[in-house]
Amino acid sequence: NSAGFVLTFGRFRFMEGGDVTWNVEEKVVTPYNVAGSIDVYQTNHHGNSDSSNPILLKSIAPTVVVMNNGPRKGGQAGAFASLKAAPSVKALYQVHKSFVAPAEANAPEEFIANLEDLRGAEAAKCPANFIKLSVAPDGKSYTISIPAKGHSRTYQTSVK
Repeated sequence: NSAGFVLTFGRFRFMEGGDVTWNVEEKVVTPYNVAGSIDVYQTNHHGNSDSSNPILLKSIAPTVVVMNNGPRKGGQAGAFASLKAAPSVKALYQVHKSFVAPAEANAPEEFIANLEDLRGAEAAKCPANFIKLSVAPDGKSYTISIPAKGHSRTYQTSVK
């Protein structure tokens, strides 16, 4: 079981589906798209290959995607393929670089908060850089940043 939600602030819309998988994702948008169009989508199930159903992505049409993966948890090739094939996606952010998918599947390094592949006791040395989302008070734009890297991009909220 998992809980998901759509957060709305003015025109801005964010979707987090928790750990729902491919078959449940499809039910969110068929036969009726109950989620509607989304500005920022946080990948379901950490970006495992059993999530990021192309039907969901086409229906919610996110502009930005944030993958809440670990270096070896989630971030699988199938999810990357679906995300990169979605025509609406302008940017993909990742909490960690994925070491379970081909290197070229990952987002550009400036969009990845943590690049290290630390395991076991070494994992405690992870810098734990985070991705921050801020919505303008009028809801007409939003900024995604990785403060530790000095990265910041502002996007316009889609008129939906």
